[in-house]
Amino acid sequence: MPKFLRALFFLPFFLAIDSSNATAVHMGGAELLNAKAYSVNLETSVFQSASVLDQDRVEQSFADSDKFRMIDGNFKISYGLSRNLETSLLFRARAVSAVNQGISASATGPESAGVEAKYGFDPIGNIRYALGLYYRQTLYTNTVYATQATVPTDTIILGDDGTEYGVGIYATANNHPWKLDMSMIYVSPPNDLSSEIHYNFEGIYFLSKLSFLGGIGGVYSMNKDLALSKPILARGPSNMFNSLNREFMAPYLGFNYAFEKTLFYAKASTIVSGRSTDKGSSAILGLKWSSEGETAESLKVNSFKEYHIEGSVLKVSARGNFIKIDQGLSTDVEKGMKFDIYQTDYFGGNVLVGSGVVFDIGSDWAVIKLLKKYKEIEIKPGFAARGY
Repeated sequence: MPKFLRALFFLPFFLAIDSSNATAVHMGGAELLNAKAYSVNLETSVFQSASVLDQDRVEQSFADSDKFRMIDGNFKISYGLSRNLETSLLFRARAVSAVNQGISASATGPESAGVEAKYGFDPIGNIRYALGLYYRQTLYTNTVYATQATVPTDTIILGDDGTEYGVGIYATANNHPWKLDMSMIYVSPPNDLSSEIHYNFEGIYFLSKLSFLGGIGGVYSMNKDLALSKPILARGPSNMFNSLNREFMAPYLGFNYAFEKTLFYAKASTIVSGRSTDKGSSAILGLKWSSEGETAESLKVNSFKEYHIEGSVLKVSARGNFIKIDQGLSTDVEKGMKFDIYQTDYFGGNVLVGSGVVFDIGSDWAVIKLLKKYKEIEIKPGFAARGY
């Protein structure tokens, strides 16, 4: 593996690992933004070819002077339209460079723009599912040549031109400290390439702000390409573009580091097998900033005026799952009534810590059984208890 890829794995050890919680977190494909939340994702990837794989999966080395490199810059902005629907705008810029028969060629510019939408279903246990679709249009048109002999060696295309769309299914399973992620996407690529299935299987292990990931991604061809129908393009020494029923498999490793609202991530992968493609290695670096949007906590805070009972915490059980408050039958508290527990301060701060129901009751007291914790904050006497 090239040195620049190996160097990625030393970076996590220069980052401080602490036990505090971060707002930003690695999101699986089936995990959508909250309603009214938005995110901005900037990502750079570098792919360096080492050899080519032909239509029979036979590896062929580059000539001594031949090279191929592709650098992509991806920009994605997403918005949570509702609890179950997320939309995104996509943009990609690309730089391609190659040496073909000793002659250098390069192309740089906007590559494509598109849109994406995902619909998430309610979780089943600890597993979430989502359906997604996307559409991309390249921002350039390639020159098609009459014969291979007329293709200039000092020219190279930016990629496969035309329209691309995909429809896929996503699944994410959370079992802290592990997260498992899967996607299967039917893709109709540009340049009239054969339809494909893009797949990805990933496992993430969370420490605190730092998480490690590994997986395998790739492309399975539906084998609809015909050799006689392929256009003649200036693709240089590479098989990355204008391929014939391309397929590849690429395992990868990486890590994420979460700041308050920003996630930094890095991955390194290598294409280990395939056909009508290149064998090579890639490195990906990215930053993702996300807002919180509407959460269960914020919705409850915003509905503060709907609370009918205002009380204070008197005692908390040793295990923290039962809470005694200073309101009871005399203030119309009833068994089964719901209460939210807040950490408050003199400056008007309200942090929703947990929720529960009235388990036992007296004339001027009630015991609440805690059912859900929203924050890893120890509940103490003096916290506010608000009933509805």
